[in-house]
Amino acid sequence: MINKNNSDRPTYFLLILFGFILNISFFFAFLSIGKYELVYLDFIGTIILLINIFYIFKNQRIAVLLSLIEGTVLYTVITYILGWEYSFQNWLIALCFLAITVPFPNRKIFYILAVIECVLYFILYFDVKLDFSNRNLTFLTVYFSLTNIIGLFGMILFAEKVLKWSANMEKAFFQDKFERMENIMYTDRLTQLYNRHKADDVLSNIDDNIPNFTDNEHFYIAFVDIDNFKKINDTYGHDIGDDLLVMISNILNKKTKSSDMIFRWGGEEFLMLFKTPKGQEKGLNDNIVYGILERIRLTVEKSSITINNKKINTTITLGAASSKESSNVKEMIKLADKKMYEGKNSGKNRVIM
Repeated sequence: MINKNNSDRPTYFLLILFGFILNISFFFAFLSIGKYELVYLDFIGTIILLINIFYIFKNQRIAVLLSLIEGTVLYTVITYILGWEYSFQNWLIALCFLAITVPFPNRKIFYILAVIECVLYFILYFDVKLDFSNRNLTFLTVYFSLTNIIGLFGMILFAEKVLKWSANMEKAFFQDKFERMENIMYTDRLTQLYNRHKADDVLSNIDDNIPNFTDNEHFYIAFVDIDNFKKINDTYGHDIGDDLLVMISNILNKKTKSSDMIFRWGGEEFLMLFKTPKGQEKGLNDNIVYGILERIRLTVEKSSITINNKKINTTITLGAASSKESSNVKEMIKLADKKMYEGKNSGKNRVIM
C-alpha cells in the first residue's frame, strides 16, 4: 500500500494553527465592540502566528516559543482592558502548562516564561479582579487569594518536577522524529510507495517461517513491470515517465487491500506482497490472486495521462509466485521474476501465475 504515514507536519503545528484561528475570531469580536487597541494588538499577534505556521517547519522550538510569548502578551493586555469576567486570564494557566511541558532539549527559556506567566496571573488577579487600590480589602481576602494562586501554579510546577511531563513529552517527541526519519528511509519519494529497503526488511522477517505456514498463512509475491517504459522515456521525456509511475502506483494502491503491501522494487518494477487478512477463514489461492492481478492489468490498460491534449497510456506485465511452491523468499522472488519475463516474451500485457 501507499505509505500514508509519510507526514512531515511538526508536532505543534495544529496548536499554532488553532491559536491563529482563535485570534482571527477575536479580531472581529474586538472590532464589533469598538476596542480598537485590542484590534491592533490582535492583528499583530495573528501575523506572528501566521509566520510561525510556516516557520515551524524550519525551527519548531523558536516558533513555539514566539507563539507562547504572543499568547502571554495578548491575554494579559486583553484582561487588563476588558476585565476579569471574560476569563482571558485563564489562558495564562494553559500557556504555563504548555511552557513547562515542551519536549525540546533546552527548556530553560520556557521555564522562565512559565514563571513570568505565573507572576502576570498574580498581578492581574490583584490589580484587575480584586482592585488592590480598594481599601476595603480584608487580610483574609488577600491571604486566600495569594495562597490559592501560588498553590495553583506551584502544583503545576511541582507536577512537572515529579511526573516529568516534559521528559515524557521529549521522549514522545523524539520517538515521533525517529518514526518520521524511518518513514523517509523506507518510502520511495516519487510514488510514496515503500521502497526496496523496506521490502528487504519485510521479506526477511517472514522468510524463516515459510516451511511452518498453514494454508491461511501462505502468501504470494508478484512482480509488476511497465511495458516499453524505456521507449516512453525516450519519446516523451522522464517527466512523463514519472507521471506514469505515479499513475500506476495509485492504481496498485486502490486495487489492493490494507493487508497487502506494495513496493517500488526499482526503475519501472514493482513488487507486491499478498497476505490473507487476519480473521479471514479462507486463505489465498491462485484464482484469487490471479483475479486481483488481472483487474490491475485491465485498469492500467484503460488508464492514461493527458499531455498537451494527447493521451499517453501503457500496459504492464505481471508474474506471481506462491509460498506453497517455494521454500524461501529468495526462490519466490526468482520464480515471480521468471514468470514476469515469460509474460514479456510472450507478448506483454498479461498475467502469468
